[in-house]
Amino acid sequence: MGLEAEAERLVRMGESRAEVSRRLGVHPQTLACWALRGGWRKKDLDLERSAEATRRTILAIRHGNAQVDRQNQLRGELEGVKREAVALLADGSVEALEKLSRMVGAAASVRRLEAPKVELSPDPKAVNLRSIGDCDENERGIHDENGVEWTPERLREHHRRGKYGGDRGFS
Repeated sequence: MGLEAEAERLVRMGESRAEVSRRLGVHPQTLACWALRGGWRKKDLDLERSAEATRRTILAIRHGNAQVDRQNQLRGELEGVKREAVALLADGSVEALEKLSRMVGAAASVRRLEAPKVELSPDPKAVNLRSIGDCDENERGIHDENGVEWTPERLREHHRRGKYGGDRGFS
C-alpha cells in the first residue's frame, strides 16, 4: 500500500507515469491498475481539474450577475424617480414644485450608476497607418517604392517582360 500511495502522490504532482514507474520500480501496468482502482487515472485527474475550473467559472459568473442585478435595480429606481419628476413638472402646482425641489435636494446623496471605466487611445502598432480611403488627391493610384505610379500601360509592360524582366516571346 505504501508504493501505491507514493505513486498516486507523484502522479498528482504532475510526474509522468513512466517516470513514476522507473523511480518506484513498478511495472507500468501495475500503476495503471492502481490508478483505475484508486480513481487517479489521467482522465480522472483531468475531470477533477475541469470540475474545479467549472466551479470557479460559475462563481465568477454569479458574482458578475449580482453586480448586474444591483445596477439594474438602481436603474429601475432612477426610472421611477424620473417618471415622478416629469409628473410633478407637468402638474405645475406649488406643492408639486416644492416636492420636486426636495427630490432634487435628496438626489445629491443618491448613489450614481457608473459605466465601466474605459480609456480609449490609439493602438501603438497602428499609429503610422492610415485608412484605405485616407489619402491626398495627389497620392491616388498605386505607387512603387520609388514613388512612380503604376499606370495601366506600365503594368502591361511589366507583365509583358515577365518575372525576371526578360522577353517571354511576345511581341
